[in-house]
Amino acid sequence: MEVVKYIGKYLNTPVGTVCYNTDKVLTTVLDKENVEGFASIILRLAAKSGVTMSPEQKLLSYQWLEHLALYSNQAVANPTFAKNFLQGINATLENNTYLIGNNLTVTDIAAYHVLYPLIERLTVSEQESLLHVCRWSKHIQSQPKVSGSRTPLPLNTLNLSLHAPAVH
Repeated sequence: MEVVKYIGKYLNTPVGTVCYNTDKVLTTVLDKENVEGFASIILRLAAKSGVTMSPEQKLLSYQWLEHLALYSNQAVANPTFAKNFLQGINATLENNTYLIGNNLTVTDIAAYHVLYPLIERLTVSEQESLLHVCRWSKHIQSQPKVSGSRTPLPLNTLNLSLHAPAVH
């Protein structure tokens, strides 16, 4: 639920009351219409704020957001699963600046907030092994308005400093 609020704040778009319905599906009301599901809510907020996406970007965003919604809670609860989960994302980011290619999207912002608790607890050694996730996180959190009230993640390993120098 908090991620939806961060996205609403980032997009400067009201999110309404966010709750879980009787089927335990994340739900809110936008423009007097019930919107259900994490991915649907995030993409509707983006559209409402004027963000334009190609059909391919929408599909890839939906796929990533559903993937994050499906596995992130298990990753928070299980360190072994978290490592595997982050390794999969790291592999994707090896050849991409962002999750959906080379342009920042609302999907990256949402993913940053979903993954924040997992990345926050990484040791320096684990940060080194997940270089692309950490590079991506460092870059995302340097963007205006992204971190919100969160403290920026301390991502300052030697390798990371070489691959993702400080943003000026």
